[in-house]
Amino acid sequence: MIVTLRQMQYIVAVAKLGSFSKAADACAADQSTVSHQIKTFEERLGVQVFDRTTLPISITDQGKSIIEQCEKVIAEVEKLVSPYKKGN
Repeated sequence: MIVTLRQMQYIVAVAKLGSFSKAADACAADQSTVSHQIKTFEERLGVQVFDRTTLPISITDQGKSIIEQCEKVIAEVEKLVSPYKKGN
């Protein structure tokens, strides 16, 4: 089971912005890419992060925990790479 940092970034963006299309804009990606990547993440983990049957979309109970964990992973990766980013 492989999940990617990018998938986690998409999940966090959708959770924060409440929309796949807004998240796609914020991540400089196509909406279909964001949707597909999140679906792939969900399938690999066997969990549903977002309830897509509601408008606006809502976060499932399991999704809340996953989003928190994704935010932690993203923050740790940022700490890892920030000393090496160009311009620092």
